Amino acid sequence: MTKEEILKMGREDNGGRDIEDLEVQNVAAKIAYFSSLGLCAVVSILSWIFTKRVSVQCWIIFFGMLSVAFFVKYLKKKKLHELFVALGYLVIFILLIVTFIFELTGRLGGKI
Repeated sequence: MTKEEILKMGREDNGGRDIEDLEVQNVAAKIAYFSSLGLCAVVSILSWIFTKRVSVQCWIIFFGMLSVAFFVKYLKKKKLHELFVALGYLVIFILLIVTFIFELTGRLGGKI
């Protein structure tokens, strides 16, 4: 078997992508997670400085994204740990949604 045949078989096994492409996507996803965490932190700090309130909207998106990502990992890997992490993120997501609704209705003491 030639090198090209082996690479072709590897791409077929990985849905048309080679190992390098999969590794690059993995690194990109990790960087995206951490950069979105940093952006949420910066937005929250600025919101606190200027309004004395922490905006929950960006955290809703962040934890919603994480819960979906870990649910997908659970479905693909069938590891119970991934399900527990996804459920934890989902609980935080739901609590943030409830907080946001309370803020919108004025029941939390803040006005948007």
